[in-house]
Amino acid sequence: MAQSLSSAAPENLTSWHSPWSGLRAVVIGLGHTGFAIVDTLCELGCDVTVIAAEAAPDIVKLSEVVGARVIVESDDTQRHAALEGIDPDFAVVSPGVAPTDPVVVQLSHAGVPVLSDLNLAWRLRDKSGEPAEWILVQHSGDSDTTVGLAQRIFQAASHPTRVVGFQAPPLLDALREPRPYSALIIQVSPASLVWKERFPDSPVSPRVTVSWGEGSPAESGVFFDGTTLACVYRKGVGPSESQVADADVVEGARAIGIGLDSPGMSDIGVVEGIIVDRAFLEDRANQALEISTVDELAEAGWDIPGDIPAILAAVAIARSRDVEPALIAGVLSLP
Repeated sequence: MAQSLSSAAPENLTSWHSPWSGLRAVVIGLGHTGFAIVDTLCELGCDVTVIAAEAAPDIVKLSEVVGARVIVESDDTQRHAALEGIDPDFAVVSPGVAPTDPVVVQLSHAGVPVLSDLNLAWRLRDKSGEPAEWILVQHSGDSDTTVGLAQRIFQAASHPTRVVGFQAPPLLDALREPRPYSALIIQVSPASLVWKERFPDSPVSPRVTVSWGEGSPAESGVFFDGTTLACVYRKGVGPSESQVADADVVEGARAIGIGLDSPGMSDIGVVEGIIVDRAFLEDRANQALEISTVDELAEAGWDIPGDIPAILAAVAIARSRDVEPALIAGVLSLP
């Protein structure tokens, strides 16, 4: 028998160890992230029904193998009708599904709690013990370089780290691994940003957020909401600086600007060919830490100036965990 709606309320489902077993869940959408949602909920003991407009046959089969019922129907009316008799306790939406999808609209109007994959993952992050710190990086042309470099720096500093999310393994899969990570670097797609905007009261509280000032669904600063330490943004590019100012962050979180010019206090930038950190040090009003030089980066094979913004963002991520400048410089010397 399914549990009561009171026990299924989102405020009561805040941990891997919350009472998920027996709850009726609807998963909307079935791509790679959708399957990760299905696999996770089945492992938790939920009664899972998947409703999707399209899905690859192999993913459908895998979903059925792990215990889910799968309904793939391209017609909106038929997907709408597929909800009859399910009476779900909650639903989880894959990032590729639009908020206007008729199944999403129907569930919302019925008062069913609707979560995004990020919402769900945040609630389940404690499966392997102490939760990893989350670093959200908005996907862009520079972000692949940034997340890969930040991961290499963290690994060199003995901080077990994994890159997950858009164009990487699903976040939920990493959370279910038996090995604990100290940090998860999560690339967030434009589709996920839509759902972060859809759920502005999400409980997600990343340690660091990195935005490139492009591809954001709104001017509201929702992407930065909940940040606990540092909101990293490109100075002079897009609306990200104003979004940081509008964001509802945890008290004490700071705005960290990155740019190719001389950095102001709390920024990371370039002074006379030297990459310097004026953000993550005690006396940032009067001092700066040298990380590397543009000449050294060019000698190591980096594209100058094309790679500089991505490098500065990775430096900001690394310095947020007090990784020493010398260690960062050593990794930068091996692109």
